[in-house]
Amino acid sequence: MRAVKYIGLCSAMLVVACNSNQTPLPVIKQHADSVKPFENLYDSPFEELGPHHKIDTMDFLTPEEKKPIADGFFRLAYSGIDKSHGYDFAENLYPTSINSQSRNVITWLGHASFLIQDGLGNSYLTDPVFGEFDGIVGKIGTMIFDELKRLGPAPVEPKDLAFVDSVLISHDHYDHFSNETLSKLGEDLDIFLPLGMQSELVGRYNNVYALDWFTNVEYKQSTIHFVPAHHHSKRGIFSQRDSLWGGWIIKAGEQTIYFAGDTGYSPIFKDIQEKYGNMDVCMMPIVAYGKHYRSVHLSPEDALKAAQDLKCKVFVPWGYGTWQLGFEHVNEPLRRLAYAAKTFKPNFKVRVLGMGESFKFTELL
Repeated sequence: MRAVKYIGLCSAMLVVACNSNQTPLPVIKQHADSVKPFENLYDSPFEELGPHHKIDTMDFLTPEEKKPIADGFFRLAYSGIDKSHGYDFAENLYPTSINSQSRNVITWLGHASFLIQDGLGNSYLTDPVFGEFDGIVGKIGTMIFDELKRLGPAPVEPKDLAFVDSVLISHDHYDHFSNETLSKLGEDLDIFLPLGMQSELVGRYNNVYALDWFTNVEYKQSTIHFVPAHHHSKRGIFSQRDSLWGGWIIKAGEQTIYFAGDTGYSPIFKDIQEKYGNMDVCMMPIVAYGKHYRSVHLSPEDALKAAQDLKCKVFVPWGYGTWQLGFEHVNEPLRRLAYAAKTFKPNFKVRVLGMGESFKFTELL
């Protein structure tokens, strides 16, 4: 049953100015202020700690990887072990060769960052964060908590992506939104944000679009849709759920590409499929699912179930290997995904990428 907190489908797009010091452009349609703080469309099926599936009780680590570590004040998601012991960041890196003229190619740039080059010649970046967390809160947090420090550098430099047309941001958490990274990408960009995030954006860009759920922008012969996810937003200490969160659908010619953003499992994926049809490519997270995080993040088997709801043809997992933000060991998500895929036998292709690796998705469709 839909939660009574449902914020409605009638709200549409807000187009804002490129600089916070400028007078905003006219609002086309906007959420009423009375709906804040924003809420998910459904209640989570994972309100309790679990286990929720027998996979939750399985051990995917080798004895050598289980290095005990003491709890302390400066730990965010304590699980009794060093969550990166035995993880080799270099083994997850792939030689990057980005061609600005590529078509129908997706390149994983670590965590939630993808370069999407569609068949029409357009290029998009999702959630580019190529350094440590930015802003005062992000920098202080990184200094205090080891879990917030990157395990290795991004596989590209912003200068390598000067040809990119636009950036799609899923929500305002520090591992998904970095003003510092955006500033290094340059001003010649169109920025797509969830509604409410426009006030958090610093800098000058071509166009900035702040979208409500189930709204879209016609963009360079394509259509960009913003759709709900089951998550939350919080950039500052007192800004809980003041902006939306969600995923992006790019409809470019005959292809439909879906980037989920951070999300937990809920019936929303069936709603998205019913509204937009089957997805050709689904890029979905598979990390930070332990304990109470399960309500707002997908475990590998949850991600496969969501992809099944979306009727995906190609499933691309992400999130693993860049940070240790969850309760699980960094090596666990991919092993758990492999086990879940073998167990559940999804009727779509699973394409696992190394950081910096590209693939031509039309060859798998």
